[in-house]
Amino acid sequence: MGFSVVLDGTAHEIEIVRRRPELVLRVDGREHVVNEAGDAGDGMHRLVIAGTALTVTRAEVDDAQVLRLAGRTHRASLASDDDADADGGDNSEVRAPMPGTVVSVEAAAGQAVKRGATLLTIESMKLQTALAAPRDGTVAEIPVAAGDPFDKDQVLARLEPDAADGAQGDGHA
Repeated sequence: MGFSVVLDGTAHEIEIVRRRPELVLRVDGREHVVNEAGDAGDGMHRLVIAGTALTVTRAEVDDAQVLRLAGRTHRASLASDDDADADGGDNSEVRAPMPGTVVSVEAAAGQAVKRGATLLTIESMKLQTALAAPRDGTVAEIPVAAGDPFDKDQVLARLEPDAADGAQGDGHA
């Protein structure tokens, strides 16, 4: 399994096929060789995909990445956990979309958060990604710390159970 990225409002399924000797990603069923993934962080980056060099400018804005490429601006983010909820997922857990390392932790147990608030930032394949709260709530735990490695699908943060989960209540948590 992979993860979903929403690019300009359209969800795309991404799977890491291999990392060595070059990164190969399967995007919506089609494989792409990433010869150079660029550096982490905001700013101008050089990417090489299938031997073609691209210059992209990247900036983190809220829970998304804004990308400027070939004169066009795009917005990319990890697919909402609401999409997983429709398939029976748990909107109280934030799981790793891919293996990597924790860069920083921005929230703590007991802290009230709004949907979309950054809980922690991870890095995988030189790409930093902010993982956001899937809903309004209170952080129950973040069982990792900066510098910790993690595996794909590992729980990186958990919110207190939502009183409205599974019921059509009055919206009070």
